[in-house]
Amino acid sequence: MATARGNSFGANAGRDFVATGVADATAVLIASGLHMEFGPTKALSDVSMEVRSGEVHALLGANGAGKSTLVKILAGVQRPSSGDLSLDGERVSFRSGQQAIEAGIATVSQELNLFPDLSVLENLFLSREPLRGGAVVDRSAMRALASPVLSEVGLTGGVLNRPLRSLSLGARQLVEIARALLENPRVLILDEPTSALKAAETQRLLDVVRNLRSRDVAVVFVSHFLEDVFKIADVVTILRNGRVTGHAMPLAELTQTSVITAMLGERGTRRAGVGRAGRARGIPSAPKDAGPLVLTGASSRGVLDPVTLTAQPGEVVGLAGLEGSGASEVLRLIFGQLPLSGGSVKLPSGRKAARSMLGAVRSGVAYVPADRKADGLILDFAIFENITMVTAGPLHRLGFLPRSRYKRARAQDWQERLAVSAASSALPVGSLSGGNQQKVVLAKWLETAPSLVLLDDPTRGVDVGAKPDLLGIIRDVADSGRVVLYASTDFDEMARLCDRVVVFYRRAAIGELRPPLSEHLLLEAVTRGVLSPTESLHAAGGESIGNLR
Repeated sequence: MATARGNSFGANAGRDFVATGVADATAVLIASGLHMEFGPTKALSDVSMEVRSGEVHALLGANGAGKSTLVKILAGVQRPSSGDLSLDGERVSFRSGQQAIEAGIATVSQELNLFPDLSVLENLFLSREPLRGGAVVDRSAMRALASPVLSEVGLTGGVLNRPLRSLSLGARQLVEIARALLENPRVLILDEPTSALKAAETQRLLDVVRNLRSRDVAVVFVSHFLEDVFKIADVVTILRNGRVTGHAMPLAELTQTSVITAMLGERGTRRAGVGRAGRARGIPSAPKDAGPLVLTGASSRGVLDPVTLTAQPGEVVGLAGLEGSGASEVLRLIFGQLPLSGGSVKLPSGRKAARSMLGAVRSGVAYVPADRKADGLILDFAIFENITMVTAGPLHRLGFLPRSRYKRARAQDWQERLAVSAASSALPVGSLSGGNQQKVVLAKWLETAPSLVLLDDPTRGVDVGAKPDLLGIIRDVADSGRVVLYASTDFDEMARLCDRVVVFYRRAAIGELRPPLSEHLLLEAVTRGVLSPTESLHAAGGESIGNLR
């Protein structure tokens, strides 16, 4: 079996992956005519991309454009339904991510694959420690190999013996890159590397990327932050709906506005309304004494800079931002999942923010998490058990050891109100479709009679047909007199649903947008971190966001 790079990897030569034929040798890595299908869903359609030595090639696209699927194929994690890959002029077919690494393609994802309780040195060589005499880990050799690489990424050898958890998030990201560089890659894929970094940490990482370019490493740079892309990338390939809309375009010839247009296409800026077909569902009114939600300089150290905002009953207030920007962190702060290190939070119930999730629930706060399967439901439990688990459990509102008959009656009421499609409430919730599962999560929290509803990406993984009904439910929840805070990765959905949107960028609220809203407008705001002067916050002066309803 041939290899793509012969002996150029030294000890790593002789890798076990398919290599047949000859491709264009002017590029290090070439993807040609890739198709990827998941059942009836086409994630990629005829996608091609060329990555060249000493070039930073940005890969851009809105959420759902196909970036993650393409990266997984390039990294060997997934195999395409059809199409070809070639590396250094030879066609390759990886059967695993490890084969791609051995061939010279290393990937650093935004989800760091490191172990906080191990030392930096142990993380760098995890599962590939050099041995002395074939049996003893050679830590001296590990240090000798690691020190120059750490220096290259801007870390000193003094961190080698420190536990990883003692380092900042930015330093951990650099450790992950150093781990990848120890593989001596020809291609380095950086997937959202600056998404949770501070400005100084981002600058240091970009300096590392510039150094890699000078070493003739081919870099694939995946990011939502256009500011970072325009600082570092040479060319850009743009995906939209699984197809290439811009191939290897020189960044010097583009503007941020033209890139966003290529990502989204030409779209109108008028805000489309959300259907009100669910009017008859009769969601009970909010508690009569419910007031506004008021955050005054609320912050969580290292995660969220001070935020000041007011949200009134009856509003759906969007929180728009990229991963780690602060949008989802506001929800977690209010729900007691993040510590309040500064400022104050006054809940609609009139109470101060609780320091725990249980305290938040008892104060009238409901929280629909982004991952319903892991955090919102117990998939093996019956529908009625899931819907009543909070009121029958920590809130003890259904009496001591409530009977199943009563819980089923409560669940049936919510199933009818929210149109949950299920033959019986005794069915395991895991047997339902994604849209019906999400309705069960909403029912569980509405059963608690909250005054504040926090929604984190509530339609993620939900089929297109179910989304309008879920959006209608959310609108009706607000119309019932509740405060609704809504974070989402679907900016088109946010533009159609929200009364106004607070924009977050690098852990801070930078401004507010009001109708007419559009996906284009929101995406430009969260990726550039810039709003027009009339939309900017006077955050430094502590003014409240959105008291202007």
